[in-house]
Amino acid sequence: MPRLQLSFRILQHIPIKYPLIFRVLLTLKFDQNKIVSMNPFDRLAPLSGLCIVCMLIFAQVATAQDSESSNRQKTDVPVYLGSSPDLGTSQLGFWAGYSSDNPTLVGRKTNRPFSEFNVQYAHVLRTGDTWALKYTAEIVPVAIIKQPQQGYISGGHPVDLPGSQNIYGAGVSPVGLQLNFRRGCMLQPYVNGTAGILYFEDQVPVAESSNFNFSLGLGAGIEVWYQNSQSILLGYKYHHISNGYTHRLNPGVDSNLFYIGYAWSWRQ
Repeated sequence: MPRLQLSFRILQHIPIKYPLIFRVLLTLKFDQNKIVSMNPFDRLAPLSGLCIVCMLIFAQVATAQDSESSNRQKTDVPVYLGSSPDLGTSQLGFWAGYSSDNPTLVGRKTNRPFSEFNVQYAHVLRTGDTWALKYTAEIVPVAIIKQPQQGYISGGHPVDLPGSQNIYGAGVSPVGLQLNFRRGCMLQPYVNGTAGILYFEDQVPVAESSNFNFSLGLGAGIEVWYQNSQSILLGYKYHHISNGYTHRLNPGVDSNLFYIGYAWSWRQ
């Protein structure tokens, strides 16, 4: 049976001084005959997990390299004092985003504009000369999806009808990581990943699905440190919600979420 196999191998010739994680074999296998029918949430979850693992591995490798060069020069102090996520720095901020379209990489439903308002907490876990790894957690007080009116055809399957309604929800994303590059500079590119839950006042994204949905996001952006302890976030997130087949129907819906936000920082 044909299989598509993607392997990340850390070979044995890597020096033993590096942590054990670099000598671990990570292998993802996807059955070609099953990938089409796979749970949409299960298709994206490994990708989100892989993204988080890659950020952790990067932090481990970069930390090892930084420790090797620490005897040659002192680099822990950023170029611009305060304009950097130093080790131990915490951040509290908010962002608002909107998506006018729905791609179908994982989810299958379209014509459902989505918007979200988030309150975000972040804490810097590790730093290097030019990077910082942050843990992030988000509260979602408001999420809105504009969903077509629902009807049924013979057999009891729901269909989209003319007209639409705004369905409101809320939730949390307690699991997240963000990796900032160019630490110490005013403009800092970053990549991030989040996972959480959303609960809506009606079934989303179709009738006979669920009010409760899981949410996953993978994205990138720019953090602009315009003052010593304040920054602006400009980013993009590929956002997916689905119920993980906890109900009868689980078509899922994806969004191209563009957002802008603000963060205030302090160091403990």
